[in-house]
Amino acid sequence: GTPPAFCVGGDSDALADHAERGGYDTGLPPDPAQPGERRRPEYDDDFAWMLGYRTPIIAAVNGAVAGVGLSLAMFCDLRFGARSAKLTTAAPKLGLPAEYGLSWILPRVIGVTRANDLLLSGRVVTVGETEEWGLWNGVAADGEGAVQLARDYADLLATTVGPEAVAVTKAQIAHDLHRHDAAASVRDSKRLLDEAMATAEYREGIAALREKRPPAF
Repeated sequence: GTPPAFCVGGDSDALADHAERGGYDTGLPPDPAQPGERRRPEYDDDFAWMLGYRTPIIAAVNGAVAGVGLSLAMFCDLRFGARSAKLTTAAPKLGLPAEYGLSWILPRVIGVTRANDLLLSGRVVTVGETEEWGLWNGVAADGEGAVQLARDYADLLATTVGPEAVAVTKAQIAHDLHRHDAAASVRDSKRLLDEAMATAEYREGIAALREKRPPAF
């Protein structure tokens, strides 16, 4: 986000405008680009489309995050935060319910007990306070550090792992979040392994392993 915030959602004027309208106005065009949608019907809406996007999406929470901004961060695949950055669901203090899928994603990431706390109270916590909650892949001392952690991780993915393997694995994770069938997950993984072993990406990975060199995916 643009310092000093990551994304704090709607400002007070926009929120007041919703009250005057008597309904919610996203401010977006009728059909905004959602590049991960239509892969599965479960992903065909705001933020949910991020589950279907092939490339991992990394959030660098370099400052305050609230409301819809928290939804944006939570639907990312990986999150790095600045220790002092504040976060809040905000909605209940405005007389609103959980917004943009937070009631779906937060319990899956941090557990029902902690999700209930944040969603019901709207209280403000910091990245540092939540460091052990499973929210963060890394915590930095400040915003610049959070951005650097995110960039370093992106470089790691770009240079050390197969892009198709990453895309397929991300799809597996999202798919399995929506089903309760361990055997089906195992069957799918065996099929996907069989398909992957016929690819140039796999051949390069094995060659790099045997030749003790970095892979050139």
